[in-house]
Amino acid sequence: MSITDDEFVAKLEKHFSLYRINLRSPIASTVVRDHWYRVDILLVNELGLFRRADIEPNGQVIVSCDLLVPSGQGVTPFSPDPNWKLEIRAAPEFTQGKLSADRLAVPGFVSSGKGTFEYRVTCNNDKDAEGGKRFLCIRPSQLINFPQKQQAGVNLDIILPLVIGPIEIVTCGLKQGDTHLPLELWRDQTMDMVYEGYRVFDTSVQPPVNIAIHEMWDSGIPGKIWDSALVMLDVMKRIIDKRPEYIDAKHTLDLSAGTGLLGLYVASMMASPQSTIKQGKITITELDEAVDLINQNLITNNFLNHRNAQCQLITRSLLWGNSQEAACCGKADLIIASDVLYEAQFFQDLVKAFVDLSHENTRIYIGYKRRGLTEEEEKYFWSLCAEHFSITLLTLNGTEDIDDCLVPQMTVDTSVQLYRLTVK
Repeated sequence: MSITDDEFVAKLEKHFSLYRINLRSPIASTVVRDHWYRVDILLVNELGLFRRADIEPNGQVIVSCDLLVPSGQGVTPFSPDPNWKLEIRAAPEFTQGKLSADRLAVPGFVSSGKGTFEYRVTCNNDKDAEGGKRFLCIRPSQLINFPQKQQAGVNLDIILPLVIGPIEIVTCGLKQGDTHLPLELWRDQTMDMVYEGYRVFDTSVQPPVNIAIHEMWDSGIPGKIWDSALVMLDVMKRIIDKRPEYIDAKHTLDLSAGTGLLGLYVASMMASPQSTIKQGKITITELDEAVDLINQNLITNNFLNHRNAQCQLITRSLLWGNSQEAACCGKADLIIASDVLYEAQFFQDLVKAFVDLSHENTRIYIGYKRRGLTEEEEKYFWSLCAEHFSITLLTLNGTEDIDDCLVPQMTVDTSVQLYRLTVK
């Protein structure tokens, strides 16, 4: 049975609580000091869509841009660049192959989900600074009439920043004339370009400890960070803060991890000097064909393998229902599962995976956002779980369960529900 337009709109509404900054066009990989460079960006939700009503007719998202220095061991941890500074200005619109005569009112987004700005790199002091590889961090710095219907109490956290790179800063010997123009108008089309985008998550500011998660939106479901994963990230922060005994010196398993965000974040917390958790085992699992992206993110965050010898971090291929692969993962004390309910035909295998990976004291936390499942399919899944587990729907600001304190406000904003399963 088809749904009405109003029902369709209501379903889409649940996906527009969080936005991401994405690249609209690749950027130059080589940057000459004191030259202006154009960056074209998009504002999209987890589905790659933008809701025009959030910014029309007079909304603005002003962005800022920072230079980050990569680590010598890999990419992270990033640190601020002490030698170079980055200036940013508004750029002209480029539509239907024509460049506007006037610049936008601000660098970023003006009444549109398509945005742009220009930046240049200048020396931070009188002495000549050395060039080398850097990364650009594009982040929201001010929201004006955005989103239009929720102007009160909105903070910058509703937009996920973007880190792109590496770019190579060159101090002399290279001439570039078109870099302030849109890519289509460049006379030199042979220059190497940068397409790679990352999301960066900090666990310590000083000293800097952070992880970079490479997304591959063309890879489908496992290739991006979904809203549910961001909610579960907040849950993990609360567990570390309020219930560290669930993780410290325990085995944490990130089930069907996609990009590997949650497991890598726990590992970075163990590497952070401010953290209360210092040791443990972390297993990050995915289907065999999707493990490569997680392994790439492990290489990107290579410091995690060296910073703390008491943190054991591994990736495993795991097909739900495969007892042999589950045995290779081992029993877990804490299982995190984000966005694993999407096909009813896999429910029995998923529950079998929970059983195979659990011992009598295992805690399983599931972040679930209703997408295409019917109410009957949901009931079927929970009935399968109920054969082996006690099921608790945790509530924001609740007082009846010891774990209600783990529920973040973001569950309400994103329509993600947090469930806990414990073995009967």
